[in-house]
Amino acid sequence: MLEIISLSLVTFIAMWLAKKHKEIAWAIAIAFVLRISATLINLYVVNVPDGAPGGDAFAFEYQAWVWGNQGLTEAISHFFEKGLPWTYSNFGSLVYVLVGRSPLILSSISVLVGVYCVVLAWKLSMEVWSSHSTAKTSAWLVAMYPILILYSSLTMREVFITMLLLYGLLYAILWVKTKKLLYVIIAFMLFATQIFFHPGVASTCALFLGIVLLYYIKTIFFSLRFKSSFDIKPLLIVIVGLLIGFYGYEYSSSLSFPYFTWLNIDNLIVRVSYMNQGVAAYPSWIMAENLTQYILLLVPKLFYFLFSPFPWDITKFKHLAGMLDGVAYLMLFISMLSHSKYIKSNPQALILLLFFIFLSLVFTMAVGNFGTGLRHRAKFLPIIIILASPIIYQLFFFMKKKLNLE
Repeated sequence: MLEIISLSLVTFIAMWLAKKHKEIAWAIAIAFVLRISATLINLYVVNVPDGAPGGDAFAFEYQAWVWGNQGLTEAISHFFEKGLPWTYSNFGSLVYVLVGRSPLILSSISVLVGVYCVVLAWKLSMEVWSSHSTAKTSAWLVAMYPILILYSSLTMREVFITMLLLYGLLYAILWVKTKKLLYVIIAFMLFATQIFFHPGVASTCALFLGIVLLYYIKTIFFSLRFKSSFDIKPLLIVIVGLLIGFYGYEYSSSLSFPYFTWLNIDNLIVRVSYMNQGVAAYPSWIMAENLTQYILLLVPKLFYFLFSPFPWDITKFKHLAGMLDGVAYLMLFISMLSHSKYIKSNPQALILLLFFIFLSLVFTMAVGNFGTGLRHRAKFLPIIIILASPIIYQLFFFMKKKLNLE
């Protein structure tokens, strides 16, 4: 009975979102139908990729039940017991305290978050390109992209990571356009919240802080050189930003923050070698054994992360789906490059590009097989979709006249 109520509730909320955002109502509706269908198929028909017992989705859900079936007090006592990345299971345990074990209810929450990612992609694309057609294209691509449907239908943290990332980017772009300090604070808090889901994505705090500091340092020097004046506000922002950065560095060290060990190249090489296992492992020639090899192999490894598996990597039938995802990612990448002049001349698009490059490098450094790579690159897939949407709209509709991109 509770599961029927849950399905009815998420359906009602999805319909409300469609009604509220009429311009992309059909994209929202289709996104919901595809995601809830994938959930039902995985739970009651056949396991979808990453949805089988023994996988991460099962592990997160099972751990939520282990903690949740002991009551509220016991569930709360286990918060952060296995580390911050298990926060998803901690919150899932609170759901199970209230409703009992129900993977469908937990998956329904993921479905709803996945649908809202469509709305966020639309809003972000609109802020970047100021084009209704391009924004709708972004929304439709996020709504129908297979791997985004997959990870919105499972009891995993991936879709929550994507939602927080899109939300943070939305406020980062609003800051770029308005320079309101409130947007900096909100964006930074959203990026920082990623520490409860994935430390790699939480590292975007460092990138955004660096962008903000560079802007205000530039503002200080500009005022001194050309206006012969001094504004205390940018200086205070720089000082506070540096203090936050220093505290973040110290905090990461005290928590044994997983990605903090990247500062040691030997630890990084060992970590990646440990992940280079199984039938989805990267070829041995791409795995570095020292700093020189690591630097030289970074570019080919980046291509492997973004576009693999390649035809010569296929050893199982299910790898074909991964290869198709890699081909689609490559097409998006080429589409993005094809109108790079618009990206370079658009501050908002340039910020998105910086985040895409940064996250690509972060995960390239830590990933050693294309199975893991598929899941990690899906976290920030909407970014490249938004950057590629203008040219995709033109190609799809065979537009002879170029879009007016700001």
